[in-house]
Amino acid sequence: MDKDSTNSIVESLTLRFEGKAEDGTALHELRASHVAEVLQGLVGLSSDFAKAGAFGDGPAGSELLVRPPKEGSFLIEVLRVVQENPEMVATTAAAAGVPTLSQVIWWATKSVRADVADFTPLENGNVKVSWQDGTAQEVPRPAWDELQKRDKRRKKQLRQIMAPLSDSQVSSVEIEGTPTDGPEPSDAPEVFTLTRPDYDAVRPDDDINESQNFFEVEAQMSAIDFDNPTKWRVRTKDSNRAAIVEDDTFLNRVASGLAIRKSDIFKLKVREDIIEKNGKTRRTWTVLKVESYRKAANDDDA
Repeated sequence: MDKDSTNSIVESLTLRFEGKAEDGTALHELRASHVAEVLQGLVGLSSDFAKAGAFGDGPAGSELLVRPPKEGSFLIEVLRVVQENPEMVATTAAAAGVPTLSQVIWWATKSVRADVADFTPLENGNVKVSWQDGTAQEVPRPAWDELQKRDKRRKKQLRQIMAPLSDSQVSSVEIEGTPTDGPEPSDAPEVFTLTRPDYDAVRPDDDINESQNFFEVEAQMSAIDFDNPTKWRVRTKDSNRAAIVEDDTFLNRVASGLAIRKSDIFKLKVREDIIEKNGKTRRTWTVLKVESYRKAANDDDA
């Protein structure tokens, strides 16, 4: 059987680059080098999330194909196809609500523009992510796990996808993803627009490598600063480190007289920011939320 006959299109992704040429006419061409970067970025981003299991493709994975540009604004149409067991992929998509590549791009650019304020694992296996700009999205667990990795690599991929925005004649790129089967997988938009500030936000820094980890941990408050939430210390079974507390509800309770013993055990949601520079690594803990706390089992203080 011919190889192409086994391919099954699972979604199409449209990137529409808008702008004006020097003579004022609508944009109808892009630099070939920029188009090449767009495709390289898409392939890299898609590959990382496919390997993480975000698309439910199975071990065979999927690949991207490109259709010719159409007239009007400069438009690139990309197809994501699976080569094995398309019926299984469609069933998985319907059951689990797997994301489209456009939604992966949206989450990836979002994670660059806004820090995570809170995250909540859901009963359906997804994670509700609340951003510091006041918005929230429900993200499948494999995609959430991948979003926390390869920060430097991710920025490079996004910058490649938005490469035409470095040209003053290109003002925006509209990205639209359309799954060929199954329900809408999440509340991330299927159509959105990226502009030059988005391109600037993913500027790589060759000298600094930054990444983040999000986790829950039980800890004790070894030092408390009632006047400065950036100078707390928390002690876990593995370490004792400085921390920034961003849970305003908890801080207000402390300010109102909440009694805290050094032996009390707290369940914390933590963001760990890791910065590698000149061979040295610096880790900063931010307490996003204090989930609960209890007295230690051997604490006799009433």
